[in-house]
Amino acid sequence: MLLGVPPAEKKSKKTGKLKLSYWKAAQGKEVLGNPRLPEVLVEFDRNKVTPDVMMEVEDVLTNGHYSYERAHTASVAATGIFKWVKATRDYFYIFKEIEPRRDAFMLSQKQYEEKKN
Repeated sequence: MLLGVPPAEKKSKKTGKLKLSYWKAAQGKEVLGNPRLPEVLVEFDRNKVTPDVMMEVEDVLTNGHYSYERAHTASVAATGIFKWVKATRDYFYIFKEIEPRRDAFMLSQKQYEEKKN
């Protein structure tokens, strides 16, 4: 979700019907199969995550089926991605709280510089 990769269709084992799966999409060449994945994660602009995307991520993370232990059982790579997603979520909420203060500080700094000159 955070990287903008759409979910892939996956056949449900219980019902046999197709459903959308972000894990299936993550196993493809755009995420876990991407040789540049570490660079993509480091260069990811956390400041541009939208509230809509974060609500989707929050829905997944609060679902009881997703946990660090389950990610680790599925894949070591999934464990790293899980940690990255949680860190990005934490950053989103901290940035959301601090951004107005930062903007006010920058404005006051600019006004101070203008009056000083």
